[in-house]
This record gives sequence, C-alpha cells and structure tokens, in this order.
Amino acid sequence: MLKFFRTIRKKLIEEDNVRKYLLYAVGEILLVVIGILIALQVHNWNEGAKDKARMLTNIHSIQEDIQLETRLIAEVINRLRFQVEAYESVVPVMESGNRTVQDSLKFILDFNWLTDTPIISTRSNTWDFLNTSGAIAEFPDSELLRMLQHYYDAFEQTAINFTNTAIPSRLELRQLKYELFTDTEHRKFFPTVTPKAPGKMVYDSIFNDPRILPLCRYIGTTAMYFENEFISVQKISNDLNDYLNKNYR
Repeated sequence: MLKFFRTIRKKLIEEDNVRKYLLYAVGEILLVVIGILIALQVHNWNEGAKDKARMLTNIHSIQEDIQLETRLIAEVINRLRFQVEAYESVVPVMESGNRTVQDSLKFILDFNWLTDTPIISTRSNTWDFLNTSGAIAEFPDSELLRMLQHYYDAFEQTAINFTNTAIPSRLELRQLKYELFTDTEHRKFFPTVTPKAPGKMVYDSIFNDPRILPLCRYIGTTAMYFENEFISVQKISNDLNDYLNKNYR
C-alpha cells in the first residue's frame, strides 16, 4: 500500500502537476486522519469492552457475597426463633408462683439457648471497593444500584443495632451462668451431645438470682424484634437475588 502511494506521488512530481499533487496530498492526509480515527474507535471499543467485563465480574462477585449473606441471615433468623421459643418456655415458669418445672432437661436447654450470641459478619468487600474506588459512578444498571444500596443499608443498620442492643444482654446472661453454676453441673448440659439435667442447685440459682428474670425477658423481646427485622432484610436479599439471577446469570 505504501509503495502504491509512493509511486503515485513520484509520478505527479515528475509530471509537475501541482494541482493534482495538492489534491493527492489532501487525500493522503484524509486517509491518515481516517485511519487514526478508526484506530481510536477500535481502542475505545476495546477499552469499553474491558470495562464492561470488569463490571460484570464485580456484579457476579457481589452476587456471590449476597448469596452467602442470605444463608447467614437465614441462620440468624433460625437461632432467634429458637430464642423466642426458649423465652416462651422459660419466662412463664420463672414468673409463676410455684415455679414448677415439668421437664427439667428441656428447661435448662431452653435457658441455655437464651445465652446464644449469633455473630453477624457481612461479605461486602466488592461493594466497598466499588464505593471507595469511585467505580460505583460507572455502574451500568440504575435499578440494580438502587436495590444494592437499599440492601446494604438495611443489612448494615440491622446488624449494628443487633450487635449493640441485643448481644450485650446475652453475654451478660452467659457470664452469670458460669458464675452461678459449678463447672461440673454446667457440663452436664453444655457443651455436650448427650445433655443431662443438672442438680437442683442450678434451678434454685436461676430462680433466686434477681438479675436472671429481667435478662431473660429482655433477651426474649429483642429476639422477637430482631427476628422480624432480619426477616425484612431477608426479603430484600431474596428480591435482589431474584433480580441478579434474572439479569446476570
């Protein structure tokens, strides 16, 4: 191609045809400009394709994070439900006049459930990266962006509230449990795969210590409240997973 243009240029110079030579020069310049524009367009297209691929990779990574968090939320809801049931079993007995325990093993296992402390850990590394790097401004799906912001705001706020308001009471009851019961009696029902009812002194400690009943009440009510809160977050995560599966499978 270059040899062809050189041949034409040489011929025009030899013919001493200035007009034709100028037209040729303009045409050659136009061809060079067009070539540059095409190269820039191809480069921009390649870069755009790379950016799109990177964003899709990030979206799929977020999807994996949310799927793991959805399973975590379901586990937390399940454990809170156990605490609600334990509260409904233990507190009425403690509030009754005669404090009669019909099933001593079930009572102590339910009481132990009230000391359970679900740990909530989020997997928002990709989402955090997109926000801190500024890449979130180039997010291609405005509806998905809105859903993600709603989900992470709801999950983070619920997790913080639960950690700050619910966990301390459970840890306090756990500490009291180790304070009031001997290690020998405690190991009869926890931790073990074959629990047995402890001695009478354990139940007397539960009934007679004035700190126990208020803590059990508080733990039960917070379990009810946060069960509903996490169910709401679970619904948001399920809707988000449905959207991702539909549009980014």
